Amino acid sequence: MNPLQPVDISGYLAEPSEPERELLRFFSTNEALTIFDIGSCEGEDSVRYARRFPRARVYAFEPLPANQELIRANFVRHATANAELVPLALSNNTGEATFHVSSGRPKDEFAGKDWNYGNKSSSLLAPAQNDPMYGWVEFKNAITVRTDTLDHFCGGRALSRIDFIHMDVQGAEHLVLQGANAMLPNITAIWLEVSDRELYAGQKLRGDIEQLMHAHGFRLGFELRRAIEGDQFYVNTRRARVWPYLVRCAFRNGWRQLRRVIGRVKRACFR
Repeated sequence: MNPLQPVDISGYLAEPSEPERELLRFFSTNEALTIFDIGSCEGEDSVRYARRFPRARVYAFEPLPANQELIRANFVRHATANAELVPLALSNNTGEATFHVSSGRPKDEFAGKDWNYGNKSSSLLAPAQNDPMYGWVEFKNAITVRTDTLDHFCGGRALSRIDFIHMDVQGAEHLVLQGANAMLPNITAIWLEVSDRELYAGQKLRGDIEQLMHAHGFRLGFELRRAIEGDQFYVNTRRARVWPYLVRCAFRNGWRQLRRVIGRVKRACFR
C-alpha cells in the first residue's frame, strides 16, 4: 500500500469502541466537549469522537510527519470539521525531543494486507531491546520533533478543562501526565495504554501508572487486558457527574466477583 494513503476506516467507525461506550455512560452526544487524542496516529479515533460528539472540539496530537498527512486525508475523507491536527508531541517539557520511528510488517498480516502496521509504535522513548519488538516492529530511524506540555498548550488556548483524553503514546504516558499537573484536576476521563513489561526504555509499568492515577484522584472504571499490554479507562472522582458511573462500576465488579465465587463453590461441590 501507499504509506501516505490512509486505509479505509469505515468499518472501524461503524462499531462503537470500548472508550466510546464508557464515555456515553455519562456524556450526552450533544454536549460541547473538549477532547484530546494524544498520539493520534492516522486520526481514526479523532474522527470517531468528532462524529459521535458533533459539538465537541477534538485536538489530534501527532508528531510524525507521515502520520500527519494521513490525519489530514482522513479529516477530509470523513468531513471532520470539528477536529484539529496539532503537529507536536505532548511530553513533560516544551522544546524538542528525539522521536523513535517504528516500521515493519508481521508475516501473518493479521489485520489484512492494506493495514499500515509499522506506523503505530513510534515513541519519545527508545525501545528497551535491540531485537524487533513482537518479532517484527523495528526502529531504524529517529527524528527530532517539537514537544509541548499539556499545561502549556491549554494555557495558550485558554482551555480551562478537558472532558476526555484518549492517550496512545507507546510507553510515554508518564511524560504526558507529568506535563499535566495543573490540568489533571480539570480532566473528567482518561483512556490510556498500560504494559506489564518494559517495551520502551524508562517506561512506567501498569502498577506505576495505576499508582500515579490514584494519587491524582482518578479511579479505574474499565480495563481491557491483553497478553502484555492493555487499556484502562479512568474517571476523576472530583467530577460529580462520574459518581453514578463509579457506583455502577462497583456494583458490576462486585457481581462479577460474586459469580466467580459461586462458580468455584459449585465446582468444589461436584468434584
